[in-house]
Amino acid sequence: MRNALRIAGAALLALALLPAGPAASQSFLKFIPGMGSTESPDLWKVCEGQEGAAPDKRIEACTVLIDAGGETDAVLAGAYVNRGSALTDSGELDRAIQDFNKAVAHDGKLAAAYAGRAAVFVAKGQLDFAILDLNQAIKLNPKNLDTYYFNRGTTYSMAGQYDKAVADFDQVIRVNPKSSAAFNNRCFARAKAGQAQAALADCEQALQLRPYDADYLDTRGFVNLKLGQLDRAMSDYSDALDINPKLPSSLYGRGMARLKKGDKRGSADIAAAKAINADIAAQFARYGVK
Repeated sequence: MRNALRIAGAALLALALLPAGPAASQSFLKFIPGMGSTESPDLWKVCEGQEGAAPDKRIEACTVLIDAGGETDAVLAGAYVNRGSALTDSGELDRAIQDFNKAVAHDGKLAAAYAGRAAVFVAKGQLDFAILDLNQAIKLNPKNLDTYYFNRGTTYSMAGQYDKAVADFDQVIRVNPKSSAAFNNRCFARAKAGQAQAALADCEQALQLRPYDADYLDTRGFVNLKLGQLDRAMSDYSDALDINPKLPSSLYGRGMARLKKGDKRGSADIAAAKAINADIAAQFARYGVK
């Protein structure tokens, strides 16, 4: 049921997988600030996260470049966005916010700075602030439907604003009809809104585009569970668990389906899910499944 949030800027800044559902995880890609400094190409490569540079190395390289000064506001803004992304990767969310604030101060028209800050606000659970920043990113770069609208749709879904979420995913699918993630996230938003049949069609399309994805199978399992199609739900959840045995939403969902079928193995599934994610029962209850 993973709703992945991905955020791109002037070149590329992404938060992939920020949670709107139980199968939640997150990771960040990078913003690459154009040419960078021709005097420090190796430092810029590390700062940008090229060749798999670890977050601590990225932070260190960006700090050297920022402290050296002598760059234009636009280039410094890019360095702050890069460091903010690395800080987010390392879990230092408050420091990341400070860097994105500085990026905005240096270049108030840099969509990636607002998008990166939105990603941190989502990670902190401050969804209203995230939506405001994504609104600004879209205003500055309205052509980036496939990324900024995707992120705002995911954030709307997390905030319970399902109609707005579906509308944003509609936009993504219009420009990128092969976006399996958009179909999956629209499926989840529709399912949470009680539109299970429409949701199921989206899940089917997501899995046609990307078969054997544990998270997509997990989402379809959730929809089938809401529809009362218990055998199909159990099948989807079991297939997801074959790929990712530690997926708590699939364990919990299969456990619920099994118990509804009178299968006592469901209790073991639910216990295993709670051992991984203690909040999993409350999450399913918020989605209308008890």
